[in-house]
Amino acid sequence: MTERTTWLVVGLALGLTAGVLGSEAWHWLDENGSRRNVDLSSFVGDPALPGGRWATDELCDDEVPCFQAVQADDLSLYRFADRDDALAVGRSFAGDAYVSGWVVVRFEPGALTADERVAFASGLDCINVGVAEGGLEC
Repeated sequence: MTERTTWLVVGLALGLTAGVLGSEAWHWLDENGSRRNVDLSSFVGDPALPGGRWATDELCDDEVPCFQAVQADDLSLYRFADRDDALAVGRSFAGDAYVSGWVVVRFEPGALTADERVAFASGLDCINVGVAEGGLEC
C-alpha cells in the first residue's frame, strides 16, 4: 500500500467515524433534550389557563398512551414518554391539535381564535428552551 493510499484510508475512516458520532449525538439530544422534560403541573390552576385541572386518569389510556394530562376550558394537554406516540396522537386529533416535542395540545373546537392558538403554542414551544423548534427565539 502506498503512503497516499494509507492516508486516504485513514481520512475516510476518520470521516466515517465523525459522521457516525455526529449522528448519534444528534439522536441523543433529540431524545434527551429539554423538550422531553416539560412538566404539565405548571398548567394546573394557572389563571392563564381557565379550568386547568389534572385529567390523566380520564384522558390517558391504551389509545392515548400519555402519562400526564391536563384539561382546561379551551384545550387539553397530553405528555408522552415516547415522541412517536405524541406525533401519532397529534395526527389523530387532526386540525385541532399541536405537537410540541413530547406534549400534544388538543384545542376545543371554536374555543380559541387562530391567533390565540398560535400564541399558546408559541409559549409552549419556549418552555425549557432558548430557541424553539423552527428557530423561534424565546
